[in-house]
Formats: sequence, structure tokens, C-alpha cells
Amino acid sequence: MSQFSALDTIIKDAKVVFLSGHVNPDSDSMGSALAAASMLRRMGKEVTVFRANNYPYNGMFLAGSGCAVTELPAAEPDLWFLVDCATPQRAGDAFFARMSVSKAKKVSLDHHEGAEENGNFYDFQFSDPDACAAAAVIWRWGHEIGWQFDRNESEALCFGVFGDTGGLRYPNTNRETFAMVGELSENFDYAEFCSQLYENESINRFRMLSEVIGSMSVLADGQAVIFRTTLDQLEKYHLTPDVVDTLVDDVRSISTVKLVFRIREVECGRVWKFSIRSSGFRGNIDCIPIAKKYGGGGHRNAAGFTFNGSYDDAFAYAESAVHELFG
Repeated sequence: MSQFSALDTIIKDAKVVFLSGHVNPDSDSMGSALAAASMLRRMGKEVTVFRANNYPYNGMFLAGSGCAVTELPAAEPDLWFLVDCATPQRAGDAFFARMSVSKAKKVSLDHHEGAEENGNFYDFQFSDPDACAAAAVIWRWGHEIGWQFDRNESEALCFGVFGDTGGLRYPNTNRETFAMVGELSENFDYAEFCSQLYENESINRFRMLSEVIGSMSVLADGQAVIFRTTLDQLEKYHLTPDVVDTLVDDVRSISTVKLVFRIREVECGRVWKFSIRSSGFRGNIDCIPIAKKYGGGGHRNAAGFTFNGSYDDAFAYAESAVHELFG
């Protein structure tokens, strides 16, 4: 029996589906949501894709990217479908508030460590931390049911995988990852896809990056970096958070760096979003315990949390974590 048999039964009985990835969606959350939505629509379902925040700017070439909504329809669905959500709350307040009181079925496809702790919330849940991305879990599901992925689904799933593996560079890249990309890339123009993904930056992003680099704090003999991005900078350079969130990966590429803290201002001077990144090859520091202290989570080499307080307090926490790790 297929490990997705129960999911297939639930989907068969549903007509209207509300689907979401996690808040502050990254490439995997976006790609997984768009691919799953396309599959469900081709099965004859009426699907509403919800996003709590902007999708990543470099994924807006994907089919269906402009159709996701920020407000759910008033009518109830037959099925709530989550992708890439470690907890049901990660779908965002609006989505979770409706879903948590709904009598409709609830399912989740994920790859986060510890996601199984929420199993009682769902009618079906599948999570495999060894999968490189939630997109890989959706690919497995498709294989189980003999699905023929079309161009749009293939691009969306590869977008998700490329995001979570750093373009097939991170330690979570495995044999399944290469098999998946090799198969799906037969369905679209791979060179065009990569150009859309990696060669579509605005000049203002680089202007802000230069400002960030000029003001970042380098600690522990270059092994750790702490930097912030502010609301004033976003206004100055006419950028949105999804554009600047990837700056943390630029900084992580510095040859000596093992750990990076990006502290993004969310509310003026009092709420900050931490993104923590570590190199899988230089130290391979586990980011999850650092994020969990403030209720966050993620993956070994990429985690995050929200911090309430002043920037000085936020910086002090990051600095204390650096000192604890590096002395």
C-alpha cells in the first residue's frame, strides 16, 4: 500500500481546497504550494492558494504566482492543505484561525524536523526531514500516483528544491534531489529557468547590499557576521522584504564565515525577524537550537524566529550566541 493512500482518499472526496505554505514564504513554500495547487486543479478540484506575505520576487515568473490570495473566501472548503509548514500555526494567523475551527479535513506535506509532533491536528500528515525540500515530498507523492508533471508543476518543484538546497549546493542535496531535477528539467527550458532564477536582480538590491556590507559586524575572527536591515532602507531603495531576505545568503558566501545573523526590522524599533544561516561545510553549526530559544525553528543550516524588543537587545542575543559557539 502506498504511504500516500490515505491522502489520495481524502483528496478524492474533496471538491473545494484551501492551500497554503508558511508565513514569509521562501522558494520551497512557494514552489510547493503552486505545484500542489496545479496538481489538485488538474484532478478537478477548486483550489484557493493563500499566502500570508509576498512570494519571493525571483519566483514571480512561475505560473500561478500572481493568483495567490491574502484573504480567504467566506465559504468553507472540503479540505485544508498545508505544504512546508512545520506547525499548522506557520500557515499564518488568518489561515490558521479559520482552519483550526473548521470541521473539514486537514492534510500536511512537509520535511521539517519535529513536524510529526502536530500529527493529531491533521487527518493526514507526511513529513520526512531527510527530504531536501517539501517539493521533494510532493514529487514523491506524484510518483506514487503515477502523475505526469507538466511544465508549470516541474518548474515550481525545481524552484522549491533549488531554494532549499542553495542551487544544489547544500548538504541536504542527495541522490533523490538529482534524480528529481533530472527528471523534471526535461519538461522545461533549463537555461531559461536558471536565468529567471539567478539573473533577475534589481540594481537597488545591490545598492542596499553594499550598504549592509559596510555596516555589518564581523565577529570571532571572521567566523560570524551580524547585520540588520531596516524599514528606512526598504523605503530608501524601494524594496520589499522578500527581495532583501536573500542578502543573508550573499553574506554567508564569505570564505571565513560559518554563521550569519540577519536581523530585519519588522515594526519600527521593536519587532525584528531573525534569519540564521550556517555553512554546511565550514562548521556545519546547528541553527535550530538558537532559533528555538525564542519559539522559532527551521533546519540545521537555516532557521529563524521573531524577536520583540530593541535592536540592541536583538544584537546582544546574537552576539551571546556567537560567543557561546566560538568563545
